[in-house]
Amino acid sequence: MTIEQGLQPLQVSEAVRKKLRLPVVSQLGFVVRDTPETVRYYEQVFGLGPWTIMDGETTDCINRGEPVTIRGKIGIAQVGAVQFEVIQIMEGESIHSEFLEERGEGLHHVGFYVRDLDARLEACGQGGIEILQKGTIKQGPLTINYAYLDTVSIGGVVFEFIQYRLGPVAVVLPPLAMKALSRLGARAMK
Repeated sequence: MTIEQGLQPLQVSEAVRKKLRLPVVSQLGFVVRDTPETVRYYEQVFGLGPWTIMDGETTDCINRGEPVTIRGKIGIAQVGAVQFEVIQIMEGESIHSEFLEERGEGLHHVGFYVRDLDARLEACGQGGIEILQKGTIKQGPLTINYAYLDTVSIGGVVFEFIQYRLGPVAVVLPPLAMKALSRLGARAMK
């Protein structure tokens, strides 16, 4: 629905808008039926990689207001300054499985690395932006806190805030560090 068709833009205060200002695009997330097959295709046809494929399980996950546990197979590759994430849900209800059922495979979200996830989620509440899903994934020394925002009605794609932590410290890893982690993960898989 467009603004001309009756969808009214949110009236957001300047203070909230300042808290929600987006950093550069960090990630493109694709929902797929088969992560290894999709990764193989992207690598063989387009030369994207190296890829790290990992099994993950959320902790403290809330999907549309309900606590859930989601298990998935995730492929990660750094492509320039942007991380490609390929997500296959193996178990549990999530916005990803809804997307796959309703729309099929494809671009699901645009992600932004942030250091201040809690403050941004508070600003979302003040701005009338709903949180579709939020949770935590632990991978080795990293803790990944994430939140998917309900931004579909105007732009057609979900925005995601992603916050990495090393222990208690929030960090934003630069693309070179992410590429190095992908390479290490790819070597560990061999």
